[in-house]
Amino acid sequence: KVASNLVAVSAIVRDKSGQPVANLTRGAFLLKQDGKLQPITYFSQGSDLPLTLALMVDTSGSQRYYIQDEIAAGRVFFPAMLTKPEDRAVLVQFDRTVLQLAKITSSVTTLEHALAYLSQPHDDYFAPTSRGGTLLFDAICAVSHLELGNQMGRRAMVILTDGGDNGSRYSSKQAIEEAQRADIMIYTIYYSNGGGDEDVLKGLSKATGGREFTVSPTLSLQQIYAAIASDLRLEYEIGYRPPDSRPDQYHKIDLKANDKKLLVQAREGYFTPAEPATSGPAK
Repeated sequence: KVASNLVAVSAIVRDKSGQPVANLTRGAFLLKQDGKLQPITYFSQGSDLPLTLALMVDTSGSQRYYIQDEIAAGRVFFPAMLTKPEDRAVLVQFDRTVLQLAKITSSVTTLEHALAYLSQPHDDYFAPTSRGGTLLFDAICAVSHLELGNQMGRRAMVILTDGGDNGSRYSSKQAIEEAQRADIMIYTIYYSNGGGDEDVLKGLSKATGGREFTVSPTLSLQQIYAAIASDLRLEYEIGYRPPDSRPDQYHKIDLKANDKKLLVQAREGYFTPAEPATSGPAK
């Protein structure tokens, strides 16, 4: 476990062709908070650390056509991602409500069985207070609040949707804030015939250090899953002790590589805890 005042930053580094770069050292990075250089006090290759993953599937009317493909790809995805005993995942569907089809577990079998429920109607489960048909932002906020543990580690959401939101209580900005507080990278997968809002997905991913993909005739869902798995295996975990700050304040993070030919993918900011934590990395 890491001291409570250590800010964790997950990062992926790419070369000019877009391929992840492995085997970098602490000295390869420059980190600034609010424009001021900060010493890096913790550094690790992400593959050495546990992974907590949320696979989130839009099951609203506009997405029902793609569910069988998503189930088939998910059966390959979970075994590829959960490679260590401490790795865990959760399966969530969202439409008029947000449903946790499998709680956080290290069991690939449990997750694979839960995938079958994506294709089943869930009208009986619709919340009576539901206000719309696609609660994308509410789903991100809900999953960000799941207990992900107090250890440094890799945290990611993978969201399959067309980017449309209808009825969420929370906004895109609030969803990004909650993911940043929890140090979760958001990987979005735009699956649509032209509807929805792809720009929303790009914004979610950029702000949290993830990536946005689009399923197309030349890029299948399984290929996208393979690219995400490759990313997370080559992730770096970086920590620094921030200057003293008032609680619940947002700070901009700028993480770059010394080699200007390399591009660093990381979250753009963090919030100081609202109250002092007793253990675990600062969010």
